[in-house]
Amino acid sequence: MVRTEVTDPHHTVRELAAIEPSLPLRDRLVALIEVLRAQAERTGAVVNAVSLAGAARPRRQESLSDEEHRRLSAGRTASYRSLHAAVVATFEADADTLRGSPEDAATLVLAIVMALGRGGGWDAGPASASTDGPADLLLHGLAS
Repeated sequence: MVRTEVTDPHHTVRELAAIEPSLPLRDRLVALIEVLRAQAERTGAVVNAVSLAGAARPRRQESLSDEEHRRLSAGRTASYRSLHAAVVATFEADADTLRGSPEDAATLVLAIVMALGRGGGWDAGPASASTDGPADLLLHGLAS
């Protein structure tokens, strides 16, 4: 199924692993955000197309069997863990300069990037953000 292929994180994990580890942290962070952003845009386009095509019956949480719910939940969890591990690997070389652990940094990056994708898109109206914006926020915080 096309939707399954697009939402599968394996190609995204490979792209994250290809980020050059010798780049400065900011450059790696920008590249990482770009990879995650592209994946979110691909996934969103497929989900929107499927929605616009009109499914035979809308799938709501309450319409899922317990087995379907467990399978979907396990799949989402496995996908997130795979992405998280790839993001952690991107930060491991900087473990001694980060305020927290590479795992914490990965969690924050994924939370911010995923939230931006759910907020109507990266470059749609008031929710728009450049890749540099989240990168600078993560590196330097809100205050100057």
